[in-house]
Amino acid sequence: MHKILLIDDEKKILESLSSILRDEGFLVLTAPDGRQGMDLFEKERPEVVLLDIWMPEEDGLEVLGKMKARWKDAIVIAISGHGTISTAVEAVKRGAFDFLEKPLSAERVLEAIARALGEKKDEEKREPFGLERGNDVVRQRTIGRSVVLYGVGLHTGIKTGMILLPMPPGSGILFEYVPYGERIPAFVDCAYSIGYATSLRGKACVIRTVEHLLAVFHMFGITNILVKVTEEIPILDGSAREFCRKIEEAGVVEQEEGVEPVKIQGRVELDGLDGGRYLFAEPSDSFEIDYLLDQRGPIRLQRYHFRGGLEDFVRDIAPSRTFGFIKDFERLSKLGLASGGRIDNVIILNENGVINTELRFEDEFVRHKILDLIGDLYLLMRPVIGKIHARGTGHMENLSLVREIKRRLLS
Repeated sequence: MHKILLIDDEKKILESLSSILRDEGFLVLTAPDGRQGMDLFEKERPEVVLLDIWMPEEDGLEVLGKMKARWKDAIVIAISGHGTISTAVEAVKRGAFDFLEKPLSAERVLEAIARALGEKKDEEKREPFGLERGNDVVRQRTIGRSVVLYGVGLHTGIKTGMILLPMPPGSGILFEYVPYGERIPAFVDCAYSIGYATSLRGKACVIRTVEHLLAVFHMFGITNILVKVTEEIPILDGSAREFCRKIEEAGVVEQEEGVEPVKIQGRVELDGLDGGRYLFAEPSDSFEIDYLLDQRGPIRLQRYHFRGGLEDFVRDIAPSRTFGFIKDFERLSKLGLASGGRIDNVIILNENGVINTELRFEDEFVRHKILDLIGDLYLLMRPVIGKIHARGTGHMENLSLVREIKRRLLS
C-alpha cells in the first residue's frame, strides 16, 4: 500500500480526503498542523505528502522547506484555499511536486498523486531532446520534472508566473487557470485571435499569448504537459529562448505510447487573402516553413526558410522577439492591451527603424513570424509533417489554416 500523509488544519478536509484515499487503497496518515506533520514525516517516511500552505503557527511553505532539507526526494503536493499563481509558483520553486487549489477535487487529487508516484519510473526513461519526423508514428513525450517561470503578461501587464508539470500519456497539452482550476486543451477548437496574439478560451476564463510556448512544445515534441498560469503566459524577453532553457532544464521523457503526426496530403490553401498575401500547406517528407515578410517602412523584404530541426529552432528561431510599431502599441494601449510591453521585452520600431534595442538577427522580424506560426500549428496537438508557405500573414490566418487542416485530415 502506498503511504500518504495529509497535513491540514481543517478537520473536514482531513476526514473527507482521508476517507477518499483509503477507499482508493492508500494507507493514510493525518496531522492537523505542521509540527505534528513533521513528526509523522520523519517517523513514517510517506511516499507522498499533501500539505496545506496556510496553517497557524507554522505555514506550509516553512514545513515544505524542512521536508526537502531532511529528504530531498520527498514528494510534496501543496494545497491552498487562498491560492494565487504567485503562491503556486513559490511552492513549486521550493520543491513541491504540484499545487492544488481548494475546494479540492477528488479527481485532481488522485491524478496528482498518480503522477507523483510515477515520476521515478519516468525519470529512468529520459531520452535525448528532439522528435524524429517522417515516421508514421512518434513516441509521446512529457517533461522530466516540474519547472517554474516568473514574468509579466505582454497584453495584461500583470505580474505572473507559470508552472510546467509532467503528464501521463494521452493527456495532451492542457492549460489550467489558477486559482479557478478550469483546464483548457491547447486545441484549435478552443483558440481564437484578434490579430496580436493567440489565446485559448474556456467556459469561464481566457489564457492569452500561448503561441511562443506552444512553438517550443512543438519542436521538442512535447505531447503531454500541464501548464498552470493565470490569464497570460509570461512574455519574458519577447522570444521563446527561456522556454527552451526550461524544457532543457526539466529534461524530456519519451513515453511508451505513440502519436500519429499530421501529415499534409495535398495542397491546403486559404482563399481570399488580399495585398499579395498567401498561406498554404503542401506535402513534404519533413516539417518546413518558407516565410516571406514584405512590410512597410524599415522592415522591407525579408525571407527565411526553416527546415524544422530542433537545433536550428533553438539557435535560429526561438531567440527572435515580438515586434511592433510604436503607434501600434499606442493603439493597443487605448484598447487596454500591450500593458506589459517594456523596452526589454519587445522590439519597437518607428518609420525610421528600431528605437529601443539591437537586433539579434538582421532578419529577426521574419524569424519571429515563423516562431508564431510554429506555435499556432501545434494547436492540432500533433507534430506536423509538411511544408508551409506564407507571405504577410499572422495569427488570424494561421488559425484559419489550422482549422482547414483539421477539417480535412482530422475530422
